[in-house]
Amino acid sequence: MKVLVVGNGAREHAIAKKLHADGAELTSAMAKRNPGIAAISKRVELIDINKPADYDRFTGVDIAFIGPEAPLAVGIADTLVEKGVPTVGPIKNLARLEWSKSYARLLLQEHGIPGNPAFKVCRNLFEVREFLKSQPDVAVKPDVLTGGKGVKLTGEHLKTRQEAEAYCAKCIKNDGLVVLEEKLRGKEFTLQAFVDGEHVEVMPLVRDFKRAYDGDKGPNTGSMGSYSCPDHGMPDLSAEVVKKGAEIMKQTISTLTKSVGEYCGFLYGGFMNTENGVYLIEYNSRLGDPEAINVLALLDDSLIETGFRMVEGKLKKPNFRKEATVCVYVVPEGYPDNPKKDQPITVGKLKHAEPYYASVYEEGSVVKTTGSRAVALLARGKTVAEARERVYADANTVKGAVFYRRDIAAGA
Repeated sequence: MKVLVVGNGAREHAIAKKLHADGAELTSAMAKRNPGIAAISKRVELIDINKPADYDRFTGVDIAFIGPEAPLAVGIADTLVEKGVPTVGPIKNLARLEWSKSYARLLLQEHGIPGNPAFKVCRNLFEVREFLKSQPDVAVKPDVLTGGKGVKLTGEHLKTRQEAEAYCAKCIKNDGLVVLEEKLRGKEFTLQAFVDGEHVEVMPLVRDFKRAYDGDKGPNTGSMGSYSCPDHGMPDLSAEVVKKGAEIMKQTISTLTKSVGEYCGFLYGGFMNTENGVYLIEYNSRLGDPEAINVLALLDDSLIETGFRMVEGKLKKPNFRKEATVCVYVVPEGYPDNPKKDQPITVGKLKHAEPYYASVYEEGSVVKTTGSRAVALLARGKTVAEARERVYADANTVKGAVFYRRDIAAGA
């Protein structure tokens, strides 16, 4: 089976690794050569992954998996489907759930889907100021993709009303609008699911750690690590809370199927469990990173078969191993604010963990860092504590100008 994987991060390495284990003959489309993906690919194409014309060469593959959000936002799924390639990844108008924050909020509002906090789509500073009168504590969200770095919170990133208004003005100037939402307080959780337009099959829960330094201190990052539990839940989240989040996702997909088309691919829902109920923080139209690494390492079913089931609208409940996972990211020194770039790194002999290469590139036989996360290490175990012990036993084998948090899943 010839399978195309689009993207060159650790999420795509996890997708590629699972497909390869399931017997796929891999073709990889990458902007930069990821050594982990390249090593298991029969064919490697370095292209502009956001340029539709660069996909003319892939008409011979049997199915495609699109990993990152940017290709989905520019319509690469549309391009591949038009060329007759079954594709796991929503078309542009459905991926809009992620690339337009205003669209997602207005969709829930228009169709009576629960999960919206108080919000306002503002197109001028007058509207911004009016909303801030009733909701002085807010999340300010650009309407477009920002690589996870666009959302700013009052009291944390925006210290004064003037700073909040200035950031809103910048977003309006750049994008024509800005989304303001009441600042939610509670326990954050994420749900990832396989989707075929009708069925939404939720994967094991994963919790990640956004802050750069131990003790949840320092600036926000793409994530410094994550873990999952052997029962596939989280000890501080009831089944009822998870069910409410899943129901919001199911109602969203049902509405899209009726109004836009069948959503085929992965769906990631970020939620907040508050004293007033479960609220949607945001949707992503793809798997999380590193959350994809945790769940795909546990998937017992063939990802190739699951992909075809999504495309054909025949999705069934997936099977996952009853094990715990812990993932730790090794990142360049100075990340995320002032990372050391173009520095060589090596991954030594690992006894327990599996490496997943992220934002790195090969120069000859040398692997070098970029400005983002470098290598994720994942270990499994009967318990979270066992998986954690195993991954940290191998973490110091990654050599170079790098660091990692030492408290991922501590006490879980």
